[in-house]
Amino acid sequence: MLRTLQSARQAMNLEQTRIDTLANNLANVATSGFKQVLTRVVEMQPMTGRPAGDPSALSALGGAGAMRSPQAIGKSVTLTHIMDPRPGQVQSSGRDTDFALVGRGFFVLQDTEGNEFYTRGGSFSIDDAGKLVSPGGQLVQSTSGPIEATGGRISVDNRGNLSINGAQRGTLRVVDFDRPENLQHRGDGLLTKPQDMEATEVPGGETQVMQGYLEGSNVDPVQTLVNMIAAQRAFEVESKVLQANDEMLGKSVNTLGRTT
Repeated sequence: MLRTLQSARQAMNLEQTRIDTLANNLANVATSGFKQVLTRVVEMQPMTGRPAGDPSALSALGGAGAMRSPQAIGKSVTLTHIMDPRPGQVQSSGRDTDFALVGRGFFVLQDTEGNEFYTRGGSFSIDDAGKLVSPGGQLVQSTSGPIEATGGRISVDNRGNLSINGAQRGTLRVVDFDRPENLQHRGDGLLTKPQDMEATEVPGGETQVMQGYLEGSNVDPVQTLVNMIAAQRAFEVESKVLQANDEMLGKSVNTLGRTT
């Protein structure tokens, strides 16, 4: 009975984490270039505490239906998160400093401390120093460093070559990863890579850059709401299981006390 209580508690924690993840996805449905987070259930080996089976299997759109409760599984499980790298819909914005990527890869940003970030959200602007920057103030990187974007009208061709009044100022740096789903959200549409991942340059022409367009979020609001409802119902079921077993345990303790 105590094992059943533990299993119900674990299942409730997993579903609550799933609900929180889906809620964050829904909150970013209008964030340019946002990539939704999917949840993944991993069975843990009882002796080593390490994942068992295929760790790359994804749950379907982060929904609750992809996970059986720990009671059904009968083993220890944990919930992990991965990024969904699928592209969002590209829409016209009409701004010269807005760019969308059609194909694989990410724009590269750098903060004042030299930390690199990656994003599909190409809503950029020119700061007071004349540099092309992200909404958070990170410097947009070309293949040779930050981009000086003052002095006239900005023009970017589909290979990412940026010019001011016809004079080239640099080529937007676009990189990709072997396992982009392992990139980690850092807020404001920014992504970072784990230490064991390396960024590789996307060859020119393999990914197109569209000026005056933005890639939207890849969150499906209807599906996300459906998944949230499913996760909430699963949480309620496990809560009732926990409550019922707690009552049975209480009765057993009271009965045992009277018989002795």
